[in-house]
Amino acid sequence: MNIDLQNVPIRDTQYHEKIIMPASYYQKMDIVEISPVDVKFEIKKDLNQEDNLHLQATGNLLLEDARTTETVEYPFQIDLTEKINEESEFCGRFLEKSKNTLDILSILWENIVLEIPISYTLADELHLEGKGYQVSGKKSGENIDPRLAPLLELLDKEKE
Repeated sequence: MNIDLQNVPIRDTQYHEKIIMPASYYQKMDIVEISPVDVKFEIKKDLNQEDNLHLQATGNLLLEDARTTETVEYPFQIDLTEKINEESEFCGRFLEKSKNTLDILSILWENIVLEIPISYTLADELHLEGKGYQVSGKKSGENIDPRLAPLLELLDKEKE
């Protein structure tokens, strides 16, 4: 989604849309799916005739639960305010000068990436099995390396 900055008049320009993120953006990440993102943004000219972008977005990431490996929703909210100045690093990434257009989809994606947690779980207790793994329920002392048996005896004596 590109916004032509030539068409931004002196009055405020507001947009409100639902944006569907292409799967190609997140298919190689730990994201199962991204629900349609509710995006509101406005571009205003300030007193110096510089364009300012204010973007607000809300949505849900579908992630694998870190403990149960089930799919869970992770809500996110983005609030961004930037000056659209041709010398800024921000515009260097998102402003196509030859067409004077601003790439809103790329701005949105960069900020969604910042919202992705390293690990996320809704479970309160520790799960000892899930998709592709199972923690053995064996008690300590069973099937122990015989070389470590004297150490366990010392630990048992310490507890007494």
